[in-house]
Amino acid sequence: MSSTDDTATEEEYGEAEINDRGRLTIPKELRDDLHIEGGTTFTVVREGRDIRLVRHLPELQTLSTGKSRDDWGEKAFRDAGEATFGGR
Repeated sequence: MSSTDDTATEEEYGEAEINDRGRLTIPKELRDDLHIEGGTTFTVVREGRDIRLVRHLPELQTLSTGKSRDDWGEKAFRDAGEATFGGR
């Protein structure tokens, strides 16, 4: 599994406590910084005596204008990389 940001830095956001129902509240500032909303799911990973939460990323969606490859023409697809990355 990979994290959503490979430039992971350690930063403390305070303490969190497990309640009597086993729930853990992630501090609001961290939820805001990482755009974590209600319903976000995580895989719980044990690393020795530590616990790591790994966010499940949403499935990517394919968007379409309804045009076929023939409608766009082959040049549009061949030049897409250059247009996107500036010919690097």
